[in-house]
Amino acid sequence: MKKLLVVLLSLTLIFAFTGCTSSNNGAAEDIEIKTQEVVTSNTNDNDDNISNTENAVENANEKDYDFSSYENDIRNITKSVNNAKTSTNASENHEQFYALKKQVDAVDDELDKLDDEFEYAYQMKEISFEIYKARERAIEKLEDELELVEEALENKYGIDD
Repeated sequence: MKKLLVVLLSLTLIFAFTGCTSSNNGAAEDIEIKTQEVVTSNTNDNDDNISNTENAVENANEKDYDFSSYENDIRNITKSVNNAKTSTNASENHEQFYALKKQVDAVDDELDKLDDEFEYAYQMKEISFEIYKARERAIEKLEDELELVEEALENKYGIDD
């Protein structure tokens, strides 16, 4: 758990400092390379993150919710962002960016809806507070990973949406 928090904090700091560079072409290429490396390293660490998420959820309840479909979606989007190639044609870049952004937003919307469902279940006393908090933490971790992918996408295409 602490390792995950340290990794996420480190990645956040990297993104914060790369956003402060000048806007010349060399710096933009440097940001793209750094961003791609961060997303790639995040992808490699996903197995550890998934295990941590699953362990937290399993500790709360053996028959708890399965987040694997969301984890797979985020992993696939991360791969798509890593494999995306920018073009000299601005129109193509915008199309690619918004196609990938649409995938990110769809998963984010699903996670928000799921979080609302869990909150409602807790309020209706269908699940305990411990289960609700474990599920909420798992969703927050997934949203953090998704946010890193979105930031990498924005940096790769130079579009701040």
